[in-house]
Amino acid sequence: MTSPSPSASTPRTEQAPGTATPRLAPHELLGLTSPAYGGDYNPEQWDEATLAEDLELMTEAGVNLVSLGIFSWARLEPREGRYELDWLVEIVDRLHEAGIAVDLATATASPPAWMATDHPESLPMSADGVRLGVGSRQQYCPSSTVYRERSAALAAALAERLGDHAGVVMWHIGNEYGCHTAECFCPACARAFRAWLAERYGDVERLNAAWGTDFWSQRYTDLEQVAPPAAMPTFPNPAQMLDWRRFSDHQLRSLMEAEARILRERSKRPVTTNFMGDFPATDYWRWAESLDVISDDSYPDPADPAAAHEVAWAGDLMRGLAGGRPWILMEQAPSAVQWRRRNSPKRPGQHLLWSLARVAHGADGVLQFQWRQSRQGAETFHSGMVPHAGRDSRTWEETVATGQALRRLGPVLGEPVRAEAAVVLDWESQWALSTAIGPVEVGERFEAARAWHRSLWEAGIATDIVPVGRTLDGYRLIIVPAVFIDRPELAGHLERAVTAGAQVVVAGPTGVVDTGAGAVLGGYLGALRPLLGVRVTDHAALTGPVGQSDPRGALVSRLSRAVGTPGSETWVGLEAVSEPLRRVLERMGTPAPDLRAGGWAEELRVDAGSNEAPQDAQASQDRGAVEVVAVFDGRGGGADLAGRPAVTRRTVAGAGAGWYVAADLDSLSRAALLRLVCAHARVRPVVADLPDGVEAQRRGKVLFLLNHGDRAAEVAGVMGTDLLTGDACTGHVVLAPRSALVVRDNMR
Repeated sequence: MTSPSPSASTPRTEQAPGTATPRLAPHELLGLTSPAYGGDYNPEQWDEATLAEDLELMTEAGVNLVSLGIFSWARLEPREGRYELDWLVEIVDRLHEAGIAVDLATATASPPAWMATDHPESLPMSADGVRLGVGSRQQYCPSSTVYRERSAALAAALAERLGDHAGVVMWHIGNEYGCHTAECFCPACARAFRAWLAERYGDVERLNAAWGTDFWSQRYTDLEQVAPPAAMPTFPNPAQMLDWRRFSDHQLRSLMEAEARILRERSKRPVTTNFMGDFPATDYWRWAESLDVISDDSYPDPADPAAAHEVAWAGDLMRGLAGGRPWILMEQAPSAVQWRRRNSPKRPGQHLLWSLARVAHGADGVLQFQWRQSRQGAETFHSGMVPHAGRDSRTWEETVATGQALRRLGPVLGEPVRAEAAVVLDWESQWALSTAIGPVEVGERFEAARAWHRSLWEAGIATDIVPVGRTLDGYRLIIVPAVFIDRPELAGHLERAVTAGAQVVVAGPTGVVDTGAGAVLGGYLGALRPLLGVRVTDHAALTGPVGQSDPRGALVSRLSRAVGTPGSETWVGLEAVSEPLRRVLERMGTPAPDLRAGGWAEELRVDAGSNEAPQDAQASQDRGAVEVVAVFDGRGGGADLAGRPAVTRRTVAGAGAGWYVAADLDSLSRAALLRLVCAHARVRPVVADLPDGVEAQRRGKVLFLLNHGDRAAEVAGVMGTDLLTGDACTGHVVLAPRSALVVRDNMR
């Protein structure tokens, strides 16, 4: 095995947030001939004998890349300004001699104890005003001057010593930014927040207007009066909270960007930092613009029957963040994690299966946390590629099997995933939705987008995930789920897509507030109203059960027993009134009226002003009338909405259509609607009519068949060469439970 040779990172140019950045694929930057394989390596935790054994075991497992030094700051700088790097250089030398390349960390993720004792102001402060202590990790304030100075100095020292080392192929900045310290409420952050606001708004009057501070007498006469939204008597100002999210994201991102600048001044190696899927605190569309390689940490729960969707969701998101190019999985668990309340191990075959699924969704590398399972510390019971039991274990056997399989997938490197469907994702909209006071409390993990993406995945439709600012050329189906902030630029892109023939499905709550969290007046949907021909006049969320029923009380509660409470239900019923949708439901074996949605619904009206000028002159073709596809039928909590439109469709003459969904459809109803929309869009599954449990994804000329199920599955018509075995496939193939087939030049 030879060590990958480094390549110079490409120059980067400034551009609007969310636009695709031309970038080289990871294998081109890192010199890979097969997917990267390895994991976090922490040799400072072990003795010399273990290090020698590690090099032997890495060769046996097929490891070609390790992440080194992520939590080594205390060893690298044991006292402020005193560096001890020789031990690290020696390990890089030995790994390089063994043919194992290094993703070298700047080690700034976890400051050493001396920083806290010598500079206690560097510690983060909670919203309750408590300084957090030492003994964990990420114990730093993002605005701390000393943390910024010392982290920059350490990055510079490492780059000057190892920036041109042949064994170092990539820089790893920080680690999982914001995972534990996403925000800080200390005096330094308060000063930085005010400076950020001054730059954003210019003066206090513009801030007052943007935040609507005449409400609740919150008006400021000087920016010095503004404080972080720490602990308060009651609800905070949503506009202030939205700007606080933006500021906190900016502070963390500026740390990463500062280190990236230092590294690029001293080294030509590409840079990365490990993302965490759709982590809510950081707008990864913006972060991705500063990175050469997109990498991700992902830990689906083996106890979750939908865990395979988590693999697909994270992979499609990372590919989107990479502008459609490949990415690297920086961390996954070889078996169980240790941080859930109960931690299930991966099932037999699942480590390899999910690793191949990562590659199917665009990964050019699969790394683990970590190489050797820790003997001490908070992650003692987090699995490692080398478990506590050593070679005599299923985990080690699967570690070796996964390395052997990945070594055979060189033909996949750099190959694209072609998708005709896209889901639009907007971090700021999710911030605005989760910080809004009403109409319902929502989570922070893009529940609506995840639901629509899962429906497409279950249907076998290859799907990209894209930001609001990116053009949508080439997509035939575009889903816009719960983009809470009104985005005129997105509306323009959707207008052009529909004019080109795309089917656009918008689901509420979308276009509800402006960028300052102020309500869109005149009916929600804002800039999307001309495309869709409808407006949302009110939200009609259901609250679920209000209280315990008292059967005996109904005998004497003469007044209250006559009162209906549809809002206390947990679902609403819909009826398909469109004949094509009714036929779809019949083919699915579901009675035509039986569509349902959960606790979210809206009052929708066909827009009397729907002939307004479109966002773009190219979309000026005649628009068709708005067709009502489904209505609320009064079942469940829909009594007050009975007969109102629930799903609508508006066509552009000779082209595509804009659909609006005024409820959070359940999985069956989403699937039925998507069958109809996909028929209009002429979007088909990667492979049709697959058995239950089998997923198909295609990268270039390589077909991945992934059996997530517990039973063997037979697939017909598979032609080509199985890259994992070298065997020819000439028709029917049988996939064992939790196994995969990777076929090149298939003819299906």
